[in-house]
Amino acid sequence: MAITAAGVGSGLDIETIVSQLMSLERQPLVALQRRESDTRAQISAYGSLKSAISSFQDAMKGLSSLDAFRIFQSESSDEDVMTASAASEAAAGIYNLDVTRLAQNHKMGSDAFLETDTHGGGAGDALTLTVGTESTTIDLSTAKTLSEIRDAINSATDNPGVTATILNVGGGNQRLILTAEESGYDSRVQLSFGGAIGAGTFNFATTNQDSQGATLTDLMELDASYSIDGFDLTSSSNNISTVIDGLNITLKGEGSAILNVTRDSGAIEESAKKFVDAYNNVFSTMAALREGDLAGDSTLRSVERLMRGALNTQPVGLTGSYNALSSLGIKTDRDTGQLTLNSSEFSKALDTDFNSVAQLFANDDQGYAFRFETLADSMLDNDGVIDSRVDGLNSRVKRLESDQAELERRLDLREIAMRRQYSALDQLVGSLQSTSAFLLQNFSS
Repeated sequence: MAITAAGVGSGLDIETIVSQLMSLERQPLVALQRRESDTRAQISAYGSLKSAISSFQDAMKGLSSLDAFRIFQSESSDEDVMTASAASEAAAGIYNLDVTRLAQNHKMGSDAFLETDTHGGGAGDALTLTVGTESTTIDLSTAKTLSEIRDAINSATDNPGVTATILNVGGGNQRLILTAEESGYDSRVQLSFGGAIGAGTFNFATTNQDSQGATLTDLMELDASYSIDGFDLTSSSNNISTVIDGLNITLKGEGSAILNVTRDSGAIEESAKKFVDAYNNVFSTMAALREGDLAGDSTLRSVERLMRGALNTQPVGLTGSYNALSSLGIKTDRDTGQLTLNSSEFSKALDTDFNSVAQLFANDDQGYAFRFETLADSMLDNDGVIDSRVDGLNSRVKRLESDQAELERRLDLREIAMRRQYSALDQLVGSLQSTSAFLLQNFSS
């Protein structure tokens, strides 16, 4: 706006007059801004509600499928011999393991040579390393030191799974060490030669030893040897995942150990506690919103009615010992309306009829977790009750923004007109004051 000097001619405080009048004129705009702020606060409040429902939905993942109830824990009597982890495919049981030999990565070492000694140099000279059905050939037609051979092996694009290293043994002497990247007999390193290079050129020999310190003479002993409940087994790896369904066993050392696989009732109870806490959080969030930005909101009443209905409607058609959450120790507190979990009652239910507890939560039609998850999906859906309400509020914000912009435009025009009027009044009063002074001076004369 252009700089003005209203009031200079008349002495009137026109700036204050215009400012106060415009403040009154702006009251409708302030009301629109307040309504926009309140509407945005409601949108934010619905975001908090959606977040609470989403957290509730996440908390039900540990209970919403029968597989989620298949949680097992494994315990080894001697973790220096073996450890294990259990997946949902496992079954409770006790297993006796005897480990007589661990799997090893095949190692071979060459004779000692001076670090400046070279090998090869003739046409066709080559060293081929094979693991399984894959191999790489190191060209030695140009003579190479052990260090250069090491680098050629490690950088080969078709390396079959062999790592080469240099072992410095003193006096400037070195040995070339070849190590299979995977353990077991099938991953052993096999060598072949070309040209004038032969087995005696490097004189590679296996360096693996058994638990008594004796060098292995039978490479089949690179495989682990163990037994489970008296049945003898071998494995190319110390990580065994295909012998007992759902169990991943890791062999650690020679000896005997007992593996005990049991249902992890504690983890299931923890999932139930998360369910209870998340349910309570939804209602605590709604209570806070009802006292704040969503006071009197009908959507909150609708969400509460739907969730109470899902909780209080007993499943139909389940044949187990339990048909209500209250029979598991999950009850509604009469004073607070919050759910509570009685740990001893829940544990007893798991021990009494585990399948009934699982069906009560995870049955894919009547289970509580299944029903709540379906309900949460519908409420969080883009066309759900919450987003539909938020869409309406967003439309209101756009209308309020448009109304404010239009009112701002009119207020600017009003202020311009008002300044014009008071500028004219300023000039008129100034002119009258000049005339009055002139007349007074003449009358005095």
